[in-house]
Amino acid sequence: MNAVKKSKNASKEAKVIKLNALRQPDQLIKSIDGIWNIAHAALWPNVQFTQKETVQMKALISDHFRNGKSSSTTFRELTERICLAKRYVARKRGRYISKPQDWLNINYPLGLSGTESWLDKVKEIRSSVPDYNQGITTFAKSAAEFINKPTAATYYKFRRRLIEQKQFDLLQIFNTTIIHFQFSI
Repeated sequence: MNAVKKSKNASKEAKVIKLNALRQPDQLIKSIDGIWNIAHAALWPNVQFTQKETVQMKALISDHFRNGKSSSTTFRELTERICLAKRYVARKRGRYISKPQDWLNINYPLGLSGTESWLDKVKEIRSSVPDYNQGITTFAKSAAEFINKPTAATYYKFRRRLIEQKQFDLLQIFNTTIIHFQFSI
């Protein structure tokens, strides 16, 4: 029997870490880019961000994906929460979204993190009214599918669904998100 014995110095040897292991999977990168495009389109549509600022925002968003849920679940939930925030601001004059450096920060309770309880409330209502706020779910599904399959057919399919559901505010955000996605704005 050939057994390899560990030397006493084995624990002191340097460990080799593959650099590829430190890179984020492509799907996670797509999800982070997608959330940034949605947030930018919904909450700060008239603001131009520098490349450096965009990288900073995406780093803040990536913190939200470290919660142990799958990236697709996190993507859907964050998308729905962004839609809820957009609608909250649009309902009453004087409401606003803080600057993205704060709002996207996972430790800022009045930002994206604070909208988690809003989505929990929507889910609670959906237990008795299944179609409650259905548009935000349609939007989240449409954005996720378009990011994974950016075709005209995908776009028209979800465009039609949002129009059928009379979700014109979300259709506008969807269109702007697609433009951001397609042209890396």
